[in-house]
Amino acid sequence: MGKSPAYPRFVNAALPVPVDRTFTYNVPPELRESISVGARISVPFGKRKLVGYALSFPEEAPAGLDTKDISAVIDQPPLLSGPILELAVWMSEYYVQPMGIVLKAVLPASIKGAGRKKSGDELAERFPVEPERPELNPDQAQVFDAVVKSIGERRADRFLLAGVTGSGKTEVYLRCIEEVLAAGRSAIVLVPEIALIPQSTSRFQRRFGGDVSVLHSRLTGPQRSTIWKRAASGEVRVIIGPRSAVFVPVRDLGIIVVDEEQDSSFKQEEKPHYSAIKAAEFRSRNENAVLLLGSATPSLESWYESSRGGIMGFRLNDRPTGGGMPKVEVVDMRGKEGLFSEELLSAVEDCVDRNEQGIILINRRGHANYVRCRSCGWIARCPHCSISLTYHSRGNKLVCHYCAHTEAPPGRCPRCGEFGVIQKGAGTQRVEMELENLVPSARVLRMDLDTTTGKTGHLDLLESFGRGEADILMGTQMVAKGHHFPDVTLVGILSADDGLNFPDFRAAERTFQLLSQASGRTGRGKKGGRVVIQAFAPDHFIYDYIQAHDFDGFATTEIDLRRQLGYPPVTSLMLFTLSSRSMTSAAEMSEKVMEALAASGVVDGEDILGPTPALIEKLRGNYRFHVLVRGEIGLADRQDLAAAARKAMIGAKGVDIQWNVDPVNLF
Repeated sequence: MGKSPAYPRFVNAALPVPVDRTFTYNVPPELRESISVGARISVPFGKRKLVGYALSFPEEAPAGLDTKDISAVIDQPPLLSGPILELAVWMSEYYVQPMGIVLKAVLPASIKGAGRKKSGDELAERFPVEPERPELNPDQAQVFDAVVKSIGERRADRFLLAGVTGSGKTEVYLRCIEEVLAAGRSAIVLVPEIALIPQSTSRFQRRFGGDVSVLHSRLTGPQRSTIWKRAASGEVRVIIGPRSAVFVPVRDLGIIVVDEEQDSSFKQEEKPHYSAIKAAEFRSRNENAVLLLGSATPSLESWYESSRGGIMGFRLNDRPTGGGMPKVEVVDMRGKEGLFSEELLSAVEDCVDRNEQGIILINRRGHANYVRCRSCGWIARCPHCSISLTYHSRGNKLVCHYCAHTEAPPGRCPRCGEFGVIQKGAGTQRVEMELENLVPSARVLRMDLDTTTGKTGHLDLLESFGRGEADILMGTQMVAKGHHFPDVTLVGILSADDGLNFPDFRAAERTFQLLSQASGRTGRGKKGGRVVIQAFAPDHFIYDYIQAHDFDGFATTEIDLRRQLGYPPVTSLMLFTLSSRSMTSAAEMSEKVMEALAASGVVDGEDILGPTPALIEKLRGNYRFHVLVRGEIGLADRQDLAAAARKAMIGAKGVDIQWNVDPVNLF
């Protein structure tokens, strides 16, 4: 971006508006000493004031332009460093998004002021102390030696560590970070969500103490600002957090660790639709840092690249504790009544009788999936989204899990007037009630978004379970990954294959990952473990691989299917979404955009799919249509496709378009 002049008269600013250009402003004399490249500035924009980002300082303003004064300089010194600005430029080009939109994601306006010195939950004291620095087994040592060699030579090498659940991946991360700190460098650890893996986070804080800061969604703007400043100064050298942690300007970056790298939360669904893993890859290359990806069930993109030699792959097949992998039983639920099979119910009773613990996973929230009229078939649906409302017994309400619309359940059917309105399906609340009725001696804890509200809701539940104050922990995906409880000897999975019915080419991959991760919560102690999976499609090929704990076999089979269908990781995708309050307008513009994309000649017409209504056709009051482009889509191709779409949109009123490079979700 270049150096800042001593007293700049003009500044080119990127603004968070959907226009791919900068805007020139005057710098008043009283602000010329305080402004520099990377600083956030407050500027007038029409009748509004926006937070912009200073990118350069031209000697003159564009001819004929009546420039306005900036209002204030927010950062002194700027929070955006050179490497982070370079990352933002790359993101703007890769995702074909305006620089201002990208910088708003990198450094939101909410990061401001000065916060307290300690930021984030102090987790180190909240979980039992585990053995410090256990001996590495030969497989762990092999990974460690390779990574440390790259760190010592300051090479931007990439590694994929595929290790079964409980195989000691976190200890490898810790040892590698120790080497980075010993060399005076810094580390970033990306995790899907702090709330899901507090125990592993506590291990980092216990090992590295004051060198660690934790980012999470409940931090205030001043607290985030404090973390950024302490990292930039070198006071904090280990940053742990979700995808936004990839932007923290640590001093002399040595390693980026991405734990549970397969998790879809690393991809932001809103503009600029970036992937934190892709951003980490750029920072690794640009700052000569190692990138270490870890997972028990890697994304097929990472596994495929590793199989082709693009990433150095390592595998941990054994658990250091000596415990074997749990036995997995698949129960055929076809033709059976009730939420619990005899096999799972008996396993729960045995578990409780032995004073052991179990985890029950159901991939839903609420008491019932939906409310339906027994007489005419009417279903309660969200007025703003094309999905059914979920009934929650707590508060006796119907809730949309996409737009948060809430309403009272009807006493009688609004269509036919009958009183036969019933609750269908099984959410977490209903499963909890039924389990307590069937096994009265079991002490049950429910963990979902409804029971983990508040700053420490999730931690309180996990601490309670860890202290043995409950026999069964049940809930949504929150219970499926990252937790380490040695006394858990049983995992039960309800509605296991619901995800297989989702109309997405990644359905089998996501279901395999979820079931494998959940299965890995058991058998971590000396008592062994058992997994009972209840399935309505027990013949699906994923169950053979889950029972055998064979990820490579699953990945090989699934990629062969992807190759036949022409989907990632064999090809690339770019998703265009047209939305409008008018269904007709959205449909018509999606046709025009599809024709423009085909006419661009970037890909063959047969590789442009659509337009089709989005899976959730109506979302927050807008009707949505998709056009999907697949193929070998490079940087120039993406820019040409975006330009063709923009041109097709000229003159469109009341219709919005967005494009998503490498989309993870197609809903």
